[in-house]
Amino acid sequence: MPPVTDLKVALLPHDIVAYDVKANLDIVGSRISDLEPDTDLVVLPEMFSTGFTPQPEVLCRIAEPNDGPTITTVVQWAMQYNVHVWGSFTAGEHNNYFNRGFMATPDGEIRFYDKRHLFSYGGESRVLTPGNSLAPIINVNGWNVKMAICYDIRFPVWNRARGNDYDILVVPANWVQSRFFAWKHLLIARAIENQCFVLGCNREGVDVYGEYRRGDSMILNNWGNDISDHRSDGTAYSILNAEKFNIDRLKFAPWRDADDFQLIID
Repeated sequence: MPPVTDLKVALLPHDIVAYDVKANLDIVGSRISDLEPDTDLVVLPEMFSTGFTPQPEVLCRIAEPNDGPTITTVVQWAMQYNVHVWGSFTAGEHNNYFNRGFMATPDGEIRFYDKRHLFSYGGESRVLTPGNSLAPIINVNGWNVKMAICYDIRFPVWNRARGNDYDILVVPANWVQSRFFAWKHLLIARAIENQCFVLGCNREGVDVYGEYRRGDSMILNNWGNDISDHRSDGTAYSILNAEKFNIDRLKFAPWRDADDFQLIID
């Protein structure tokens, strides 16, 4: 079923304090408490509570289980503020480490997706285990929403909406400003080819890989246009218009001519 009501979304980029879970949870918790009260879905950056490290000795210290402080707090935020909270964190499980996406709902439920495409250029594939399944499609107030994490967006087949099976692609990221041209145009391409909204939430600040500038996060409509309303603290809002979105997909429908395929995951 197509969405029938508008959806208010927010991106919450922030300058991640390296490897300090408590500091990052405090910062983001304060920002979430200041969200406009009618916000339906908020997106956080990739590994928002720790940042990324290629160092195994640091990774084993900061990685958490699914019931650790990060996810426990995320679920509390979702319930307390009646908002869906999406992002990713540094997960540890059975001596393996994951860049794990989370999707928390206001009723206290949570789903996960392990990043499939690990960024070998930055050392991610040397220390993390890739996911072995597609991201789930979650219903958020009548909208079908899917996640891709950062480097995942370089792979169109991985993100292909088949028969309009999702309406919104959420992308938590740590994408350096030196490659902003690629970030921007890959997000635009995913929006256009899938006729979906794309919510790209990047981090801010500086780490060993480079600079992340305020304003690099963006909300794109199904035509690839940036519809973000940026605020002074870096938060970006937009209201996704259900009626116009449905009309657009009916009037211009290349999805009907798309190739069918089977995605095999080794």
